[in-house]
Amino acid sequence: MNETPLKVEKPQNDDEARLAALGQEQAMGRHFNVWSLIFLAFCTSVTWEALTSTMAQCLLAGGSSSLVWGFAASAIGALSIALSLAEFASMVPTAGGQYHYVAALAPLQYRRLLSWIAGWATIWSWLLSALAGIFANTMQLQAYIILFARDYTYKRWHTSLIVIALTTCFLGINVLGTRWLHRFTFLGIVLHIAGYVTIIIYLLVQVHPKNSAAYVFGNLTNLSGWESDGVAWSIGLMSSAIAFINWDSATHMAEEMQNASRDLPRVLWGCVALSGVITFPWVIALAFCMTDIEGVLNGPVGRISPLVQLVYTVSGGNQATTFGITFFFLFLGFFVGGPGCLAASSRVIWSFAREGGLPHYFARVHQTQEVPINALVLAWTCISALALIYIGNETAYYGISSGVTVVMIFSYAMPIFLRLRYGFEHTALTPGPFTLGGWGLPVNGVAACWCLYLVVFLCFPTVMPVTKENMNYSPVIFGGCLVMAGATWWAYGRRVYRGVLAENDRPIRGLGMDAVDSSVVAESEKGR
Repeated sequence: MNETPLKVEKPQNDDEARLAALGQEQAMGRHFNVWSLIFLAFCTSVTWEALTSTMAQCLLAGGSSSLVWGFAASAIGALSIALSLAEFASMVPTAGGQYHYVAALAPLQYRRLLSWIAGWATIWSWLLSALAGIFANTMQLQAYIILFARDYTYKRWHTSLIVIALTTCFLGINVLGTRWLHRFTFLGIVLHIAGYVTIIIYLLVQVHPKNSAAYVFGNLTNLSGWESDGVAWSIGLMSSAIAFINWDSATHMAEEMQNASRDLPRVLWGCVALSGVITFPWVIALAFCMTDIEGVLNGPVGRISPLVQLVYTVSGGNQATTFGITFFFLFLGFFVGGPGCLAASSRVIWSFAREGGLPHYFARVHQTQEVPINALVLAWTCISALALIYIGNETAYYGISSGVTVVMIFSYAMPIFLRLRYGFEHTALTPGPFTLGGWGLPVNGVAACWCLYLVVFLCFPTVMPVTKENMNYSPVIFGGCLVMAGATWWAYGRRVYRGVLAENDRPIRGLGMDAVDSSVVAESEKGR
């Protein structure tokens, strides 16, 4: 089958022309602008909030230096990843995100398979990420109940039901349409900034005496059981690493954004850069105020919500102060973070389905609401089902939550490694408005090294010796994702998956997939 050269008219400002060149039609309204989408990225990555909800890991393995310098390293590494993906997003501003970038960069003979693997990795990373975020909100809510309702008896099934209830609320917000989510992002950024300022001012004023500068920048606490402090410090990076994921939510809303090829790259690298610059002083201030790490971690809710426990301890157990200082994260998650994660998850499902990766039923868009309701319901079902695991096995559930970072980083890494290996020699795509130019290879090289470093150390056991109660399930989650991608490929993907095709159902050079025989196209068209 002959390859059709890619021709894109007005690629820098005509979003529909670029979609048409990829064989896609404009299916949803473009209600997001650069501001609302960068606010969405801020509110789904929730850098300072995510760091505080998981900082127990870095405090146990690395101490204050891991919290401070680990964050700085994570910010630089994440920025290199964001710049790399921003260049790809400018060329291919679609909801598929990472797996479409893989399709654009991979050799023709491997495109369908590699984009299939990247597609499953992206879907599962977002489903697990949404689950982890909703779980963090649930744990904060339960922290309030544990602290202030003395007669409450904690049961794991309570947690699962709250997660499902919150997910159902987020589904309702999404079904209202992206106009509402667009508006909620402005409320979200107010909560994000207000929480940042309020919490840190309160702690700086109330905590006396504070830690010394030598302690903040040089302390290395190793309570992990690892003999090597270097290994322990690297394992402690999980707290900072999870603070720099989910900013690619903007990528998956690309087909609902105005001037996507121009503005989407600004959103991606801008979100990471600003989050790093703004949050670094906050992390330093927090390190000065964390004067009793073991006391916080061993408090009634220290393991499930360290920030709530810290404020509760500093305030002397004052209920109004504890809630008033920490409610921002809860409200941010309810109005923007949770709905945003569910929206991003559904857009990847929707994109994958329209190309044959899932039944075409999930590629339908509601004409009035302009949202993929079927894909949203599938995302809700998966998250709710995963939440039930916590009832039977608390350790396995925490493993799922920790594995999200590894799977997400892997989805970022695939197009970056392809860019380093093949450059742009296998694509006829015209460059987008944002290019790295001569900085492309160095930036991608740093990003690739950072991805590899994280994937390796985030799969290490977090505590030694390893038992079934404390083992790190990240390798299991990561391996399970790859096994699922491989199994579904051999079961049906290699027969029905079309990938990104032109309107005439022929592969596009540089963006299309392997030649797909007429029976595959016919089978795919039956579902339409």
